[in-house]
Amino acid sequence: MTTENMSNETLHSSLFGHQTTLHDLLQVNRTVVAASCAATSSVLSGFPFDSVKTRMQTHSYDSILSCVKVTYKEEGARGFFRGILPPLVTVSMIKSVSFTVYEKSKSFFRTHTDLQGDTLRTLTPLTTISGGCSGAFVAFLSCPLELVKIQRQLEQVLLKQQFIQNGGSGNPPAMESSSIRAARQIIQRKGFFGLWNGLRCHSARDTLGTAFYFGSYETSKRILSGPNMESGPLTHFFAGGMCGVFSWLLVFPIDLVKSVMQKDVMVMEPKYKSVTHCVQSIIRQQGAKGLYRGLSVTLLRAFPIHSLNFLVYEEVLRLIPPSSH
Repeated sequence: MTTENMSNETLHSSLFGHQTTLHDLLQVNRTVVAASCAATSSVLSGFPFDSVKTRMQTHSYDSILSCVKVTYKEEGARGFFRGILPPLVTVSMIKSVSFTVYEKSKSFFRTHTDLQGDTLRTLTPLTTISGGCSGAFVAFLSCPLELVKIQRQLEQVLLKQQFIQNGGSGNPPAMESSSIRAARQIIQRKGFFGLWNGLRCHSARDTLGTAFYFGSYETSKRILSGPNMESGPLTHFFAGGMCGVFSWLLVFPIDLVKSVMQKDVMVMEPKYKSVTHCVQSIIRQQGAKGLYRGLSVTLLRAFPIHSLNFLVYEEVLRLIPPSSH
């Protein structure tokens, strides 16, 4: 064998070995890869809706269109994407942890409980309980990130309010802003654990919401595809959209109270003393419908975003089949 042929064979073996290693790595981490891809697509497509939702929850606008017009007039298109970088970077990690905990929880409960088999009678409680475990675990990680996101989404609105209260007119002067700066301000004002302000509401929302999210998705997927049929992209799309709408209908009041209380985290004298005080104040001033302010834009966002989320997740899983070993 010539030196050239030996060299080519060595190169081919090296490249083949590298490809095999990469494939194995993808198989081992297929849930993480799929969840990361789904998270990135969801954040990019859904953040403007989320920004409008937060503004409508915490401030008074006549309608969704009014909120959009005011935001665009005062901040331009950038206002709808204010604070997107941290979610874009971190949501992939959070979503990966969420799906991983969910899958691990399913395996655990299948092994250690009577929730075995593949019927709706066992599938629905299994996926709901596993989803709740995932939500409770992830809430502690995601609370600081969401607090910073809300501060960034509302910083221009709050700055203008303060500017007008101090006798100013027109638009306030431009200020340096970034997510790191927002986090640093929270720590300076409230201490390091101030980043977990609103954790109780956040945990309640994520535990209940994620339980219902995964439970309703798996149940809808099974009903749409039937017991003996493999689910396809169209099933994943519609099941994902329905689970997004259903879970937000359930937890929206909790999310609203959380957002309202987190809005005041940087205020010297917070408006609300407790969660109960916040709920009572909202109902007294706006009635029970006040707990659903901003629901319309959330539901408008929920179906396409969560349809896309599960469509991408399932398709990436399909492209990376599990190891046969």
